[in-house]
Amino acid sequence: MGLRMIVCLFSKILPLRPGIWMGVIWIALLLFSWSDSSSSEIKWRKELGAQVDGRTVDCSFVGGMEYAKPSFADIDGDGKLDLLIGDLNGTIRFFRNAGTPQEPKWNLFSDFRDSTIGERSSPVLVDIDADGDQDLFVGNQEGKICFFRNDGNKYSPVWIRVTDYYASIDVGTESVPTFVDIDDDKDLDLFVGRGDGAISYYQNNGTKNTPLWNLVTEKYDSIDVGSSSTPFFVDLDADGDMDMLVGEDQGNINFYRNTGNKAVPIWNLVSDHYNSIDAGKRSAPALYDIDADSDLDLLIGQDQGKTLFYRNDGSIYLPSWTEVTEDYLFMDVGSNSRPVLADIDGDGDMDLFAGEVEGNVNYFRNEATGPISSWSTITENYFAIQAGDYSAPAFADIDQDGDLDLFIGKKDGTIDFYQNIGTAGSAVWILASSQYNSMDVGSYAAPAFVDIDHDSDLDIFIGHMQGKLVFYRNDGTPQVPLWNLASENFDSIDVGWYSAPTFGDLDLDGDYDLLIGNGDGRVFFYQNDGTPQAYSFTYISDFYNSIDVGDRATPMLGDFDSDGDWDLLLGESEGGLHFYRNLTLNRIKGKVTDEADKPLMNAVVHLIGLKSNSTFTDSSGSYEFVGLPVGDYCVFRAQGSFKYCFAPLDSDTYEVNFVGTTEVEEPSGQCSPNHFQLFPNYPNPFNPSTNICYFLPQEAKVTLIIYNLKGEQVKVLADGFQTKGEKRTIWDGKDSQGNQVASGVYLCKLQTGNWSKSIKMLLLK
Repeated sequence: MGLRMIVCLFSKILPLRPGIWMGVIWIALLLFSWSDSSSSEIKWRKELGAQVDGRTVDCSFVGGMEYAKPSFADIDGDGKLDLLIGDLNGTIRFFRNAGTPQEPKWNLFSDFRDSTIGERSSPVLVDIDADGDQDLFVGNQEGKICFFRNDGNKYSPVWIRVTDYYASIDVGTESVPTFVDIDDDKDLDLFVGRGDGAISYYQNNGTKNTPLWNLVTEKYDSIDVGSSSTPFFVDLDADGDMDMLVGEDQGNINFYRNTGNKAVPIWNLVSDHYNSIDAGKRSAPALYDIDADSDLDLLIGQDQGKTLFYRNDGSIYLPSWTEVTEDYLFMDVGSNSRPVLADIDGDGDMDLFAGEVEGNVNYFRNEATGPISSWSTITENYFAIQAGDYSAPAFADIDQDGDLDLFIGKKDGTIDFYQNIGTAGSAVWILASSQYNSMDVGSYAAPAFVDIDHDSDLDIFIGHMQGKLVFYRNDGTPQVPLWNLASENFDSIDVGWYSAPTFGDLDLDGDYDLLIGNGDGRVFFYQNDGTPQAYSFTYISDFYNSIDVGDRATPMLGDFDSDGDWDLLLGESEGGLHFYRNLTLNRIKGKVTDEADKPLMNAVVHLIGLKSNSTFTDSSGSYEFVGLPVGDYCVFRAQGSFKYCFAPLDSDTYEVNFVGTTEVEEPSGQCSPNHFQLFPNYPNPFNPSTNICYFLPQEAKVTLIIYNLKGEQVKVLADGFQTKGEKRTIWDGKDSQGNQVASGVYLCKLQTGNWSKSIKMLLLK
């Protein structure tokens, strides 16, 4: 049976080893490109989702935050709580729950920004005028509260700024508002966390739709947590009255139990270090039943922008917290992330490293086993390396012994050299800096290695705070480098400030082009119009691909998804990561089986079109064609049999499976649909999980539900509004209670408005 799938998959292809003469892990991988595939325009697609430590994190690559302040509210009226998070720069990020109450799926809905908010936004949504929709209040660094009235409705909010000085409230610095009916008079009262560690209490002497605020005290119940108090009220022990958690500057959580009642609270400090939780700095707690098991789970924002998630494995009366992750919403290494890719374990795929503001090097191993990129967090402090502040790692086999060595640019402008005395698959590092002591670019060194003159040894380019590039030419050998300072202002390039270079053959003409991130968050592009032996860089753009990551863009070119072309990964000042997949070179892959679903080895598969080729299946029946430019293609098993055609091939990876010689299903329509589509799941049959992709030509209310053959509902995969475009979800073969279902045929139904479609899926164990 034939299958057309736009697969959201960064799977491994054949392991590729580095060329010994080049020394950089990704160079040999990419120089095989087709000689006539010289397109200067790359088709980039920003990717968001990834598997992180076994969890699907749909917003992994949306970038980072600092001073994360989470809050929950239903922003789209679908009955599920969504998530909003304040940021150091005053932006508020709205994450819509597009999943289910049991398994939330957080999609970045929008970024809300108003210049009057200022820094350190602390948002909370509440229906302050009792009109049935959520209004927005935002505390800030100045100690005031901004008020945005919702002039839309509960399904589609429109927040209009009313005032940046709500009720003339001013708590000095770092206001953190929260609303709760603390006196049980059926209207909301207001508490405001303060920069000095106290909490201001304003009683509502008006009504639930027309509040009238009376300042009762600036130091509620004499509570003082030192600095940066962040209060959150919740009935933590399920006794019918509100208890209080208070975050603070040192990262602890203060727990106050209410030993009074819901009308007259009496506060008892149970712990100033609740559950021994240490969030780092500026803890900001919020509680919500994340997994719909009828008890409250704990989410904590903190100063570096991480969102820590603690699952409640206890009960509604006596919580028991299990730390699940420090990166609940997205990958964030703190501040000033500096990513680099390297196959450090010798398994043929690129692992991810990221320097950051505290000088550590974060290490994420590439698992590459799922339908999207899959990462395991190995350590936040790789090999206990300490580079001071603002580490900028780079890998290169500088002594040509077949393994990668490590270089770390530092804030003071120097470079530390760690020689690998282990192997390509098991690194052992020793600090051996002597030959690099003379390299000093002043401040914020950002090294990049490339054989720019094509003499088989690696040269060094170093970005720095002044926005220029320092060039050291290697006049030694590939095994024993001899560094010659060729230029302190290479090619008169100046990107303003905080230059961060990376090299790659972007136009596929055989020489290295140059991307440089700068302090304003943009990327400069210089095209090499020379030859591999004689470079000649031409300025093309200071706003490459319209990329703007805010501040301190640090680009990295590498084959992130192992498909044979350059992908682009970027760090930024707030510590997050951005991933742009290169769709210029595509891949067609699949399996050939017989009618009994047995893999056929050495079966021939033909490709015709812009590129023509033939290949044979391996022992598992798998085949693939890689490095295909955008264009028209057909694949088939035998002359005269049905050809499966793409017009044009415009996605990164397509899956086409064959049964025998000719049995394939003819596709209908174009590969770029303009109507609702539900594609066949992949793989099918499957065990233990399968990928489901569909296309929405416009924003729509969507339900995606699994049924058994009795017509009984097994699991809801999606229920809510979704934006237009290609969508992907995974069914793990479990029902809504998390139980593994039996082998057999299941139906997946996509419903939107009057349109619906179902597909059959076979689970085999």
